[in-house]
Amino acid sequence: MKNNDYEINHIKVLDGIRALAIIIIVWYHFWQQSWIFHHIGNISLDFIPRYGYLFVEMMILLSSFCLFLPYARSMIYHDDIPNTKTFYHKRIIRILPSYLLSMVIAIIFLIISNKNISMSFFFKDTLTHLFFVHNLFLDTLLSTNYIGVLWTVALEVQFYLIFPYLAKKFMKHPVITYLVMMSIGITSTIIFHFISNDSNISLLVNNPLTFFMVYANGMMGCYLYVKYTKNKKRNTIKDIIFTLVSVSCIFIYKYLCSTISLDIQRWQIDYRLLLSILFTIFIISSILSIKYYRFLLENKLMKFIAVISFNLYIYHQFIAVKLKEFRIPYWTGDTPPNFLGDVKWQWTYFLLCIIISLIVAIIFTYFFEKPITKKLKKEK
Repeated sequence: MKNNDYEINHIKVLDGIRALAIIIIVWYHFWQQSWIFHHIGNISLDFIPRYGYLFVEMMILLSSFCLFLPYARSMIYHDDIPNTKTFYHKRIIRILPSYLLSMVIAIIFLIISNKNISMSFFFKDTLTHLFFVHNLFLDTLLSTNYIGVLWTVALEVQFYLIFPYLAKKFMKHPVITYLVMMSIGITSTIIFHFISNDSNISLLVNNPLTFFMVYANGMMGCYLYVKYTKNKKRNTIKDIIFTLVSVSCIFIYKYLCSTISLDIQRWQIDYRLLLSILFTIFIISSILSIKYYRFLLENKLMKFIAVISFNLYIYHQFIAVKLKEFRIPYWTGDTPPNFLGDVKWQWTYFLLCIIISLIVAIIFTYFFEKPITKKLKKEK
């Protein structure tokens, strides 16, 4: 569905931004394990992987934007209001099969590793993962036997539970709902800034309350985009201006990265609002940019990465850690090669991480996720 020249149903640029976010997060986790520093000539690209964890914020913002899109169409174009039961059904079949499979795989590797584990903690870890609340406990967040990145899935599921209610409130009272959500996020951020310490900051920075402002900006950004594009056609001058805005966001992001102190997680708490606003502007301006700029995000490669993004996100860090644990590529001694500056090992390892992660994501997407999703849709 298009409104004149603007997409208001499936927005292809959003697939590209999702792919971009996944690429940078994957790059960050591989950089963590390999310590490869990337540059083009004398231009350092170090800030991209070093602070790649910030693109989790982009993924969450993007999720909010996309989830609210049918509600925004209902507000502006008077489409039918999305059915709540259908919303939950779609979310369940999208998330649950791959999520549960990843837990099974983690248990298999746990058995293979033959580690001594606390059964009481294993029970708590499993139970909190099954109920998507493991991000609310410090031990299951930091010392989980399962896949570490799943904390974001728990965060998303917690938001899904209340999203239809928030979306309908936003439809009736957009400004008030936005301000209430922002107030929750800002107030919790201020409180967490003062009560955080070295022992609990990881729990506080990933607390769902502070992400309310991210979800709020995603919903408001979506609403403003759909409202702005109604009865409008593309204009070359405007497209160029929006392109310049999008590019400016990249440079502002680079500058913000340069302000990050050693207390990284406290910076995340303090800058979450500003970062979510910047990412919202980037998303909207990228959608409204010139076609050549949009092509960087709309091409087939980015679409493909977006399709496999969920499984790529779930398994990439797990694969990187396990390869190193099993000494693949092989290395001897007690000190990992990345500590010794073994460039050949670093690049071999880095490339293996990419190749294996892509293969696993492709297999699980096309031979597990998609067939099961298709089957569950038919059984509805």
